[in-house]
Amino acid sequence: MADLEKKVDEIMIKLDQPTELSFSDLHTWVIWQYPRPVGKGLCGAVRPPLPEHGWLPAVIRLKEKIVQIHGHIGQQFDSPNAAADWVADALK
Repeated sequence: MADLEKKVDEIMIKLDQPTELSFSDLHTWVIWQYPRPVGKGLCGAVRPPLPEHGWLPAVIRLKEKIVQIHGHIGQQFDSPNAAADWVADALK
């Protein structure tokens, strides 16, 4: 059976579905939001403080201070805009 999670900068990311974490869980990560509604939040991206790591698509829920990271897609992006665009297209 394949692993269902991977560790990225001390955060466990699910490999079979989106991972929901609080803003405080991601205190060392960059949380980037684009003011375009998608699902129950805004298009966004997150990035750990690792120089070689790219951006992961995310849905940012500001009121709840929750980030839904789409790390299960197995793709990192060079820019937060590209990751946010992926979220917008995937959740249409």
